[in-house]
Amino acid sequence: MNVILGSASRSRKALLEKMGFEFEVITADIDEKAIRCDVVRELPLKIAQAKMEEVLRHVEGDAIVITSDQVMVAGGVVREKPVSNEEAYAFIRSFEYVSQIATSGTVVVNTKTGKRVSAIDEVYVTFDSIPEENFSKFVESGQALWYAGGLCAEHELFKPFIHFEGEWESLLGLPKEKTLKMIKEVS
Repeated sequence: MNVILGSASRSRKALLEKMGFEFEVITADIDEKAIRCDVVRELPLKIAQAKMEEVLRHVEGDAIVITSDQVMVAGGVVREKPVSNEEAYAFIRSFEYVSQIATSGTVVVNTKTGKRVSAIDEVYVTFDSIPEENFSKFVESGQALWYAGGLCAEHELFKPFIHFEGEWESLLGLPKEKTLKMIKEVS
C-alpha cells in the first residue's frame, strides 16, 4: 500500500526514509496559527488532525497517510515556528534558562479501511549555553523560521548543546516507535 507523508518538514521526510519507507509527500496548506487549544499538550495533535483532513482531500486510491506537528513549550508558553528572525533570536537565547518540552502530535489513517489512530509524544529538553555565533549563523540563514521554537535539534550548530529525555526521533518531529506502532495498527 502507498505511504503518504502529509508534511513539508525536511526532518520528518528524513526520519520516514530512515524507517525504510518509500513514500509520496502531499503538503497541507493550512493556517496552523488559526488552530488553538486550551490544553497546550493537545495543540500539535489538533494541528496534525487538521493537516490530515486537508491531505486526505488530495489522496487518490488506497494509502497509509501520516501527518504530524510539533510545538515547543517553555515555561507553559507555546513556541511554534517563529514569525521573524527577532522572535527566533528571542526563543533560542532563552533556551539555556528555560527547559523545553517538545510535544508532537501524530495521526495515521488507512484510506482503504478508514481506520484512524493518533498519539501525543513528549520529549523533555535542556540546553547548555549555546554560543551566540552558532545561533546567529542559524537564524541569519533563514532556517530558524522552519522549526518549532526556531531551532533544529539535529543541526551541527546545536546538537552538542542539547540534552533530552525521550526519543530522539520524537524531538525531531516524528516519534519513530509510536509511528511504527500506529502504521501497524491501521494496516
